[in-house]
Amino acid sequence: MLAKDIMSKKVISVSPEYSISHAARMMLENRISGLPVCDNSGKLVGILSEGDLLRRAELGSAAGRGQVSDRPEPEAFIKGHSWRVGDVMTRPVVTVDEDVPLGRVAAIMAANEIKRIPAVRAGAMVGIISRSDILRMITEAAPDVVAVGDEAVRRAVLARLCSDLGLDRGSIDVTIENGNVSLWGQVESEAIREAARVAAETISGAGGVRNRLRIVAN
Repeated sequence: MLAKDIMSKKVISVSPEYSISHAARMMLENRISGLPVCDNSGKLVGILSEGDLLRRAELGSAAGRGQVSDRPEPEAFIKGHSWRVGDVMTRPVVTVDEDVPLGRVAAIMAANEIKRIPAVRAGAMVGIISRSDILRMITEAAPDVVAVGDEAVRRAVLARLCSDLGLDRGSIDVTIENGNVSLWGQVESEAIREAARVAAETISGAGGVRNRLRIVAN
């Protein structure tokens, strides 16, 4: 799945010349936690998020200073006091191409600790992806492997253990009884043992999983 498959194509944006109060009202009315900021030509120049508004002077002197000393740094003063979106927004903007795989999108969001990321095509913004879009995809996702019949389930579980976890086919085995899966063999750690259980549980068609793998330290 790619970024363009889950991105919201109807993007609400704001001008850098808008007031902070107007932008905050837009966020509240549309129930969103951030706004892309675009100039008059439609070029993406920044993002205004809830985080950018947490040190506003309107919230009190401590929040407006943004530091312990009485005299704020010039950048913090501007962020806390300017009425213009362009002065308060975050820039540069982290973006992804619309054809980037969804896993990469999630990794970029996690690495940059951001809640939304614009998707672009040839440098122009064509959509936006939020954490809620990714969560929605997770709730709707179907199992990766659908196996029917005991032998099909057995082969699917073995393939998952070997391909995803790199386990040696000679050191593990899988048996099926009344639809339930039993894992046999040796692994090097408790983490791998638990990962093997999770891998088996991801196979649609598998019943309960009995983890009989033994831990053998190197």
